[in-house]
Amino acid sequence: MANNILLNPGTGGDNVRTDDDGTAEWQYVKLAFGADGTRTIVEATVGLPIAPFAAIIETGIQQIIGINDAAMTQNEYSSTADLSLGGTFSGEILGFILSSLESGSGAVQEGTGTVYFFDADPNTTSGDTDLAAAGAEHNTVIGIVKIAAADWDSDANGAVVHKTVALPFHALATIFCVYRTTDPVALWNSAAGDDERLNINMWFRRDS
Repeated sequence: MANNILLNPGTGGDNVRTDDDGTAEWQYVKLAFGADGTRTIVEATVGLPIAPFAAIIETGIQQIIGINDAAMTQNEYSSTADLSLGGTFSGEILGFILSSLESGSGAVQEGTGTVYFFDADPNTTSGDTDLAAAGAEHNTVIGIVKIAAADWDSDANGAVVHKTVALPFHALATIFCVYRTTDPVALWNSAAGDDERLNINMWFRRDS
């Protein structure tokens, strides 16, 4: 077979452009877009318009340390916060905040610490001194961010840390977060009447 098909054979007509692969004729088409009765041809200088997804997404505030959690002293881990991504995406963590609050008779806690991001649930409980035995949870860490005492901005009612980071991650539906206090003075919920809590909010860029 030859390329192209003649319309109205025998009487003459326009040729339809095709490609003969030896088994059938495949019609060539041009991609276009537009409202009814109009068309714009897609070419090198005119791309096909698409509706992009929301490239930067906020996970929303999640609690890392709660008022009913066990006391945390130096070098102890918090409970795990589950940061849902709203779908299964790959991308990059761009930044996060930590907010330290107190609604009892304790103090707004600040001090030094470390934020860990995991791609699997480490199942930590407030006051844990270690991650899982045999290093299984260490292997799921996708990011570590150190918090210095000078990072906190505080007033009488609370304190906040804002961190800009660049932490890429593979396709995940949830990122898990744990805080480890390294400060010998900032002790969380260590006395009766303490209602100290730590929250996290995270922003990430979606790549897929």
